[in-house]
Amino acid sequence: MELILFLLCFIVLLIIGFPIALNLLTSSIVYLFVADYPLALVGQRLFEGMNGFALLAVPFFVLMGQLMLKGRLLEALADFVSAFFGHMKGSLGFVVIGTCLLMGSIVGLAVAVAASLGSLMIPMMKEQGYSPGFSSAIMSAAAILGPIMPPGVLMVIYCIAVGRTSIAGLFLATIIPAFLIAASQMYIVHRRALKENLPSQAKAEWPEKREKMKAAVPALLLPVIILGGIFGRICTVTEASAVGALYAFVYVFFVTRKVTLRDLPGIFLETALTSGLIILLVGAGTVAAWVVANEQIVSSLMAPISHLPAWGFLLLVNVLLIFFGMFMDDAASAVVLGPIIAPIAWSLGIDPIHIGAIFCTNLVIGLATPPFGIILFVTSPIAKVTIEETFTHAWPMIAASIGVLLVMTFFPQTVLWLPRLFGY
Repeated sequence: MELILFLLCFIVLLIIGFPIALNLLTSSIVYLFVADYPLALVGQRLFEGMNGFALLAVPFFVLMGQLMLKGRLLEALADFVSAFFGHMKGSLGFVVIGTCLLMGSIVGLAVAVAASLGSLMIPMMKEQGYSPGFSSAIMSAAAILGPIMPPGVLMVIYCIAVGRTSIAGLFLATIIPAFLIAASQMYIVHRRALKENLPSQAKAEWPEKREKMKAAVPALLLPVIILGGIFGRICTVTEASAVGALYAFVYVFFVTRKVTLRDLPGIFLETALTSGLIILLVGAGTVAAWVVANEQIVSSLMAPISHLPAWGFLLLVNVLLIFFGMFMDDAASAVVLGPIIAPIAWSLGIDPIHIGAIFCTNLVIGLATPPFGIILFVTSPIAKVTIEETFTHAWPMIAASIGVLLVMTFFPQTVLWLPRLFGY
């Protein structure tokens, strides 16, 4: 009865749009009250979930992204990609996808990528003859690369929620899938551009390419510094995030001077709001995880699922996560579903890094799928089209991304090769 009330409360609050962190806390309090457990457990578990050294990486990554966005490095990245791909049909689509891939290693949040780059590139694509729906579709599909390309906040949240998974190892695991998804989306855009005879730019000469590359180097150095420090065993993920935030601050404040003292309060406020929401969500998830553990839900599920082969379980997980991704935020799904699915996967002999990469990639694809894919709600108003029209044009790119997800699922070496190379 207590578990049924917990689930009913969670589902009802989810349907009416209650914030997911408060939803988890409220549902857990209802469970504890009905089951006659002391409500002090809420405060204890909430503090325990929020009091993690690895969680310090979240505000640093968010601050780093805010500084780089306010420092207007989007144009430099877009010009860099355009210099190498601008001569091909569908070149502006290539620029969007390539810039999203590079921005992912700087910003790491899909919504931030879609909002900032979309406001720049969607009007530009429309001017070049791309239909409004297709322009919005390219942006929404490409924005999912943000959380997949390391370092990503979602991967940090997942590893903290489930434990037993290396954050650095998961960062490495998603690099190849991110490039595969970008390549598959570029192929679809290119085919569509050939069919509709969309314009391309004149081929850039090497002097121009070198100039654009030089302008983009400061932004491109940021992921090199962060990931190099982590994989070189020089610093932890949290320490690397702090170094990255310091680098971003020095560059945009003292070198380019595109961020001034007047901008800092807004940047810090946005960082605090975003980070606070994420950390509260992790803490609330820890309270809900206690409920799941107390009711032995994982043990109950293991009995029927243990008879499935590993590939059958992974296929079931993919279907389940795509469904949840249509209705829930990626971070919320990681906190709620991660502690349930990951232990079952481990018991079936599935590598923790493998299931983590599948889990995170799957959830971000859900951000661009209706009915509640949050990226669709960001890009469609910019293009002045409906969500349905955006998805009508976006589904081939989403389908290609799901195809890469299946390759990751059934060919584990696409995920595990780089982590194994670095000893994870």
